[in-house]
Amino acid sequence: MNLITEKLHRVYLAIALVLVIPDTFYWYSLNDYTSYQTAFNAITSSTGLTWLLVSYLALFFAIVAQKLEMRAFLTVVAIVTRVFFLVWITDIWRSNEVSFPTLLKNVFIQTNNAPFIELFALIAMVPLVLSLIIQKTRVANFLTALINFLRQPANKNHRIGFQVISGVAYLVSTYIMVTTLIDYFDVSRGEMASGLNSSLIWLLVLGVISIALKLLILTLGLIAALWAWISWKEDIRLVLGHLKDFKLNEYLTRKVASYLYTFYFVVIVGLVAVGTPIFAATTFGLNQDYSIYPMAAVAGLLIGFLALLALRLIFELAVAIVHIAENTKSGLRR
Repeated sequence: MNLITEKLHRVYLAIALVLVIPDTFYWYSLNDYTSYQTAFNAITSSTGLTWLLVSYLALFFAIVAQKLEMRAFLTVVAIVTRVFFLVWITDIWRSNEVSFPTLLKNVFIQTNNAPFIELFALIAMVPLVLSLIIQKTRVANFLTALINFLRQPANKNHRIGFQVISGVAYLVSTYIMVTTLIDYFDVSRGEMASGLNSSLIWLLVLGVISIALKLLILTLGLIAALWAWISWKEDIRLVLGHLKDFKLNEYLTRKVASYLYTFYFVVIVGLVAVGTPIFAATTFGLNQDYSIYPMAAVAGLLIGFLALLALRLIFELAVAIVHIAENTKSGLRR
């Protein structure tokens, strides 16, 4: 059986999503999930765990994305941010001065006597990488299209603007990250009686890898911003032009409704994707009846579906009213 086929990439993404759920949400005790505000503060208080959540959401939206280029791009984001988390957590255990075998065990298999959430996440990398291999052509086509857009003479201003913004972002980010790493190295070396040792060497190695991954994440962010501008620039100009229509001769609702609907759709889906595992952990505990989690997932999907249905009906009602108004205006003009 050929495991690298176009039909399997979405299945691989779904398998990876299921495997990374424990590693994404079950780092804390139940006290950290007593409320949404407490859960948000607990998750975002750590840089590594924040990007772990970003990786999870990128993987989740990659599954539901309809555009193949978007799915491929989100798959890349999910892999890069998860690798960044692995580098971050490796540096955490390094700073705790555990033995190398213990470090590998805690990062990739199991932390102490906790469930094997790290092992599940490691296994998830296999279908995730397989999915990316299947989509590599989509990634290449996507990047080629962006490069061709910037190379066109008509888009010279876009090319210059993108180069300036990218250059400034890279220079500022690199300076801040390198300075922070040097300061951290100096502090760590001052706390040690001996000179350069293996711990300091690993600090530098992991620090350089972390900087490279952060720059790669920055690159993905710049690519996403360029893609959004290319896709939305005409609509943005149209909306800005209508805002100067003080006589309200043209209706703006139908032109922005699709964007607002997409925004709220993403927010609701994201809240369901994050809230369902947190709700399961808060209500039923981490090490209790695991059979309740599928039930919580079904309940979350049902609530999310009803919320999306209500949102759709509200937007359809608003658009229908504006559509009637436009037809009425056209009829009066005739």
